[in-house]
Amino acid sequence: MTDIDTAATTQTDEETAYHQAGQAVICVTLFGARVVKNLGLSGGRVTEWQFETYSRLPVPLSCRPPSHKRGEDRKPIEVEGIVDAHGILAYSGIAAVYMHDRDQGRAEAFDYQNDHLGTREALAKLASSIGVERPADKFYETYWSEANRLLTANWNAVERVADALLTLRTLNGNRIDALVLGEELQ
Repeated sequence: MTDIDTAATTQTDEETAYHQAGQAVICVTLFGARVVKNLGLSGGRVTEWQFETYSRLPVPLSCRPPSHKRGEDRKPIEVEGIVDAHGILAYSGIAAVYMHDRDQGRAEAFDYQNDHLGTREALAKLASSIGVERPADKFYETYWSEANRLLTANWNAVERVADALLTLRTLNGNRIDALVLGEELQ
């Protein structure tokens, strides 16, 4: 971390901020600006955060531009593609926490294949609702690898978003876009 008073920031706050920052950066990277509306830390637990998108749909299905901004040449969406996108985005939060802990010398305590069962349960629930099987007890190495690849390429943006979130406790979409894309948006 850079400009954050680490004495006032707990490890759980950091993990929550990096979890959210990882998902926000992947959403902006894959789908462009004006997708993530707000990020916020509430109770400092990984299960207590605010991640709001303009479409108001659950993350990460909402990580896509509103219909009026998607263009006219829409391609059909495959069910497997929805589940895979959800898996990559869901695992990106876990991967961001792991990468941060690794940088802080705490990676050996992080069991990324067994931690965050709730993330895998949400993926399993989404998948079953559209007729695809993704058991919660199975760790998907493909999602993990792709999330790591995308986050590694955009790690500076993840750190900027997490640092700002830890400092300000809440970020609006324009600020998130500026931190990820490196520019102020009008």
